[in-house]
Amino acid sequence: MIALGVIRKPHGVRGEASVEPWTNDAQRFEEVRRVTLVSPDERSQRDAAIAAVRVHGGRVLVAFEGIESPEAVRELANWTIEIPDEEARKLDGDEYFLHDLVGMQLVDTAGQPRGEVIDAYEGGGGVLLNVRHGGATFEVPFAAEICKEIDVAAKRIVVDIPEGLDEI
Repeated sequence: MIALGVIRKPHGVRGEASVEPWTNDAQRFEEVRRVTLVSPDERSQRDAAIAAVRVHGGRVLVAFEGIESPEAVRELANWTIEIPDEEARKLDGDEYFLHDLVGMQLVDTAGQPRGEVIDAYEGGGGVLLNVRHGGATFEVPFAAEICKEIDVAAKRIVVDIPEGLDEI
């Protein structure tokens, strides 16, 4: 499954949900109809149909069929809105889904292991890779200057990590 965003809170009195988009194209919500809502602990899920979508101040306001009150939306706070992998948009050659980066092995330009990506997320300045190497973790910006080669099939990223970044 691919998460398009997360429900944050109700908007208005008609049951619209204020959604934090996790896609770089908020219009993506207009292209899908059937979605799966997944609870924060991933133990519960429910199928839903998107009835209406509009972009509002960096958020996406989504109306779901059968969810018609702020109280009903409040019960879904922090639930993710997901679609099957096969419905994900096709990526350009230099684009990656964040979940595809998790589990990749980092090696430096000399072929030495530098760690494993245990998380990938949007940070203030762009995408960050949370890397575990030995017993320590550190963050690496997912930037072309650092991540020289990305091979999703081989689960490997060749990196040129600035001196000391992995020691912070």
